[in-house]
Amino acid sequence: MDKKSFFNQMAEGWDERFYAQEMRERLPQLVSLFQLQKRARILDVGAGTGGIIPYLLEAIGPEGSLWAIDYAEEMVKIGRMKFQKESRVVFELASVENLPYKDQFFDHVVCFGAFPHFEDKKEALEEMGRVLKTGGTLMIAHTLSSVALRSHHQNCGPVSTDFLPEEGEMRSLLGKAGFQVKRLIDEPKRYLCEGEKI
Repeated sequence: MDKKSFFNQMAEGWDERFYAQEMRERLPQLVSLFQLQKRARILDVGAGTGGIIPYLLEAIGPEGSLWAIDYAEEMVKIGRMKFQKESRVVFELASVENLPYKDQFFDHVVCFGAFPHFEDKKEALEEMGRVLKTGGTLMIAHTLSSVALRSHHQNCGPVSTDFLPEEGEMRSLLGKAGFQVKRLIDEPKRYLCEGEKI
């Protein structure tokens, strides 16, 4: 089974499986670290079914707007149903390596729980940087440390080798894509790499 088929198959029941009570309790604190601006325009990359979106919307307020993309059709279908009455959210089927947005369109790009799954991380970072305004921030985040995430993925078939890059490699990848790493937190139950577009 390829990776996209895996995520399509997992879409039904994804929220119940991966957004249990403990995860939901950790998300507000994680999102508070993003320091998102009110009224901001945000891109949620690899959004899945949109588990983090309610917390992002709370951060950007009623005048903010959010675009969410995923490449798995079933994830997008569920996400669209969940947020169909939320005028601030646009859910689209798209790949991180080919984003359907203009240059410098977003104030912030959020990549929650998705970065290890990108096939071409260099291309993904360059494309996320392209749609981000100069001075805007990219947040690569998880509710697990890089070590715990590696252990979590190891027994998951098509994603068993999807890991976060080591710190040195991550800093190098972001630097080459035009980002300055502002913070890199890698501790139990939390990972955050913040890059500012130079």
